[in-house]
Amino acid sequence: MTTSTNQLKKITLLILTAAALSICTACSDDNDPLGGMDDLRSVSYSYAFNEGQLLDNVDTAYRGEHDRNVSAEISIAEMDNGNASVTVTLMNTRSGVTYPVHAHDAADPSATPNGTPYNETPNGDIFAGGISGNGSTASSTNETSMSYDMLVNEYEGFLVVHDPTQDISTTDLTTYLVLGVFAQNLQAGESSLRTKTVAYNFNEGQVLNNPDIAYMGDHPRNLMAILTIEERGTGMANVTVTLENTLEGFNYPVHAHNAADPATTPNGTPYNETPNGDVFAGAIAGNGGSANSTNETGISYTELVNDYEAFFVVHDPTQDISTTDLTTYLVLGIFGEDLDAGEPNLASMTFEYSFNEGQLLDDESTAYAGEHPRNLMATMLVEELIDGRAKITVTLSNTLDGKTYPVHSHDAAVPEETPNGTPYNETPNGDVFAGGIEGNGGMASASNETEEIMYRDLINNYEGFFVVHDPTQELSTTDLTSYLILGLTAR
Repeated sequence: MTTSTNQLKKITLLILTAAALSICTACSDDNDPLGGMDDLRSVSYSYAFNEGQLLDNVDTAYRGEHDRNVSAEISIAEMDNGNASVTVTLMNTRSGVTYPVHAHDAADPSATPNGTPYNETPNGDIFAGGISGNGSTASSTNETSMSYDMLVNEYEGFLVVHDPTQDISTTDLTTYLVLGVFAQNLQAGESSLRTKTVAYNFNEGQVLNNPDIAYMGDHPRNLMAILTIEERGTGMANVTVTLENTLEGFNYPVHAHNAADPATTPNGTPYNETPNGDVFAGAIAGNGGSANSTNETGISYTELVNDYEAFFVVHDPTQDISTTDLTTYLVLGIFGEDLDAGEPNLASMTFEYSFNEGQLLDDESTAYAGEHPRNLMATMLVEELIDGRAKITVTLSNTLDGKTYPVHSHDAAVPEETPNGTPYNETPNGDVFAGGIEGNGGMASASNETEEIMYRDLINNYEGFFVVHDPTQELSTTDLTSYLILGLTAR
């Protein structure tokens, strides 16, 4: 990456400012204009790591594999002959590598081969050499032929510490570990490593504005995904996917699919069905809460954030994986773009129950035998909640005013294992439904939200009996002839 002409011109302006500032700095060290041996002057400047702070431009920050804790110090000391020595000290060096360190004279960008505001050939009289890294602090000194006053107060140039792990370049500022104005402090900049975070809500078909592609399945609809793209020091990106509200014990396939022309794909999908494993293609183990996984890509952060076109998919681990059936996708969004919440496509089912005439067991001896009018009926509405639980609403028609109807769901059981040989546990299951409905002479209802049982399990797997007891008789859990309603729960 090279700087633009405008960016490079900004450096020239900084040098001019630096020159004025350095004059004042140097004056504070002038103790003796004659420069006696006991009054030789010196001044030091510190340089932080190149985070692009010199130009206030993240695009000029270092990009490479070197540790980002390198810093530098220049010490300019007056010698007996009035000239200056320059000592460059590097902190936190790597052992076994040699750091090219250069001073570059400022120049008119219109007169340099690549439009740089400095001569690309370093000024060896001031400093141009290699400093051998040792795993800690290393330094080197050069005695110049320039006077101390001239170097401190008038010289216009740059200090560059090149990355020893890359080919040397005098134009690519992203290869510079340190980039500052000569004889001017370079303060630490904020980290230039960028991060982008996007959030994906559940697939309600909102990405294509098509409810027909919304998720259709039994997974709770409160699952969400967070995609974090982080820049590494090399300029490449890490991609981390975090899933919220996962099911424990399930592995979620998560994929990035490159965008494609539907006319060129086998099934007319607007993406390549084979996921892009360099971006993200893996399984995240659900744990009942938040779970994540990270992939170290070979793609630059800039390209991934600005140029990459793809879809982001979280597949349903409770179904066979499909790369064409969008209704099996828990999350379907554009890679690197937020997916706002859509209108929840929550499932619901309604079940009707007629009066107990013994029809459930096909046995007239189990029919209701009492004085309650036989026109009472019941409706059970089971609604999926956003977190996968169920809301159960029982509505009774033709109730007696002032009477409280006990309404229960009893788990199915083996008759040989129950105290009275009933095909159900006599203790009702309060997580499903166990409560009273106040009769009002007409239609009355009550609701319960489950805590343990999920909607999908209640509809598909739960085995139980649904009972409306006669409020005009003493409650019995064994005498079926006292039941106004006797049916199967959610069936």
